[in-house]
Amino acid sequence: MRPINKKIIHLYNAKLKEISVFYKEEIVFTNFGKTNVLILGDNKKPPLFLIHGLNSGAPFAIDTVSILLKKYQIFAIDILGQPNKSDFVRLNKKDASYGKWLLEIITNFKADSYTLCGISFGAFPILKSLLINETKVKEVFLISPASIVNGSLLKTISRYLLPMQKFKKTKNIVYLEKSLSSYHNEFDDLEIQFTKEVFLNFKMDFSLTPNFKTKQLATIKTPITIITSKNDYFVPAKRLKKKSEKSFLSLKNFVVLKDSKHIASKEILKNCFEKLD
Repeated sequence: MRPINKKIIHLYNAKLKEISVFYKEEIVFTNFGKTNVLILGDNKKPPLFLIHGLNSGAPFAIDTVSILLKKYQIFAIDILGQPNKSDFVRLNKKDASYGKWLLEIITNFKADSYTLCGISFGAFPILKSLLINETKVKEVFLISPASIVNGSLLKTISRYLLPMQKFKKTKNIVYLEKSLSSYHNEFDDLEIQFTKEVFLNFKMDFSLTPNFKTKQLATIKTPITIITSKNDYFVPAKRLKKKSEKSFLSLKNFVVLKDSKHIASKEILKNCFEKLD
């Protein structure tokens, strides 16, 4: 297990401070590794478990969907093996490990019923968990969900990977911003600094995330809302809509954000969730 990168944790804490919401942190000891969970908001509100995407941490996911604090108490989970405060352990994507890990965390908080929200790769552990046990799940929100359809390999290479490699080679911030702007609608200096540190000093996870089969997804009974973006080359909206409508028999809403990329702006997501209510 590698030591925590102090600069990454400093930036993680800076983003958490920027959110300006009372929180507490709890370490959950799972069979897969120690997992950090941020708990925010009113404990009288129903619980929502939030899972961020790859190469990120819980504070950045909270910032993106902070509108949900109006309705829920949020339990934001740091995925194992990512640049955050959980153990650096990479789980097997081909078996049920991610689902079992998530269910262990949720069980720790003894929720009678709960809502799930996953951003990008965060959808993968959620769907894995639903295939194991969904009896207490009230509703699910998946934002730009990975593991359902393939993205554009050509655009991923040209818009994301090549600028990233050029940045790592030259340290020229222009290439970092070019990579970031290809999948973010907006980003501030803190996001730039965090991504810079991840690109340069973190072993990023480039392993293939397998897509779920239609037959698997069709067994899920929990109401699911999918929010996707028209300009998302990681998770193309048209391809996702076609498979989702075929696969999820419990699909409640399918929303396409017209002017958004893979990570939509806070304001756009705020408007989206307000309309869903």
